[in-house]
Amino acid sequence: MNIKKFFVLALTILIFLALPLAAQQIFIPTQVSAVMDAGLAQKQARADIPMSYLNTLYLPAQQGQVYPVFLFQLKNADLGFAATADNPALLKSEHFVFSRVYRLSAGAAPAIVKERNARLSLEEAQATFQPEALNYYSIAGDIFPAGDYLLVLALATPDFARVSTAYVDFTLPDLTQLKDKLVTTPVFSVLDLQMLPAAETKMVVHRNSFVYNTLLLSPKVVNEFKPSENLDLFYFIMGGTPDPATGALDLQITYKFKKEGQEVNKLTPQTVTSQIISQPIDFTFTEITKDAKGKETERQQKLLEPGDYVLEIEMLDKVSKAKGLQEFKFKIVQ
Repeated sequence: MNIKKFFVLALTILIFLALPLAAQQIFIPTQVSAVMDAGLAQKQARADIPMSYLNTLYLPAQQGQVYPVFLFQLKNADLGFAATADNPALLKSEHFVFSRVYRLSAGAAPAIVKERNARLSLEEAQATFQPEALNYYSIAGDIFPAGDYLLVLALATPDFARVSTAYVDFTLPDLTQLKDKLVTTPVFSVLDLQMLPAAETKMVVHRNSFVYNTLLLSPKVVNEFKPSENLDLFYFIMGGTPDPATGALDLQITYKFKKEGQEVNKLTPQTVTSQIISQPIDFTFTEITKDAKGKETERQQKLLEPGDYVLEIEMLDKVSKAKGLQEFKFKIVQ
């Protein structure tokens, strides 16, 4: 068993035992809170420090709740990296990240359900520092019931003189009320994953990765790949019915590659017994040439050509006969 599969199997045991971040009294400075409040009504972002919100992922949590992951992007040149007096070869940057999550209900004012803060401390070697480099950052750790929410994200300098904000609506689905269908959590390709010694108890800002329970995942946020690379998909299948005899799931997954609506490759259907899917898929396929009578004349290994693709994920629950279809869009580049 490879180390990645061990991580995923270990996570299968831990996920529904995980606890959310510890409850604590959160202090948001008046200077930051005032900026967050000022833009709330119109969801008007402020960009003292350029910040781009990328995406909201979500994963299942215990008691039918959902674990959102918030991803945003920053450029090194905008983060005020500076050499320290005692070590000019080392550049440092210090900021604070604040988050406030509102629950949205029809006919009611937005209600604050969670506030968090964290320090964003970064270091870069002067010799290899790349000012134009873009990195994505994540905050996660809390769980929420299904529903509609608004995230207010703030990035501030230590003196709170510069504050940036983002206002992001997000919806967490009810993953416990699926009937006669299979769905997935957001599908992404993983560059790396590592097991942590313990789950985090407070919010930590992670660079180019995020934490889920005791698993540190590094998803690829731009779905562009070279032909020689591969997908390493990570997602959950929700809505499956355990086999009464074994207690395990009995799911069939079929992957189809499509380009401009035409199927260019179909993988052999595979059976899985867990809702957690960690699936490596390369871009090599076999092209078969046949003559006028349908007899095979040539078999050749090929790579997907550059272009835009859709990977269709067809799912079948062999126990309940429920089905599902998910798409993962990506691009092959030279």
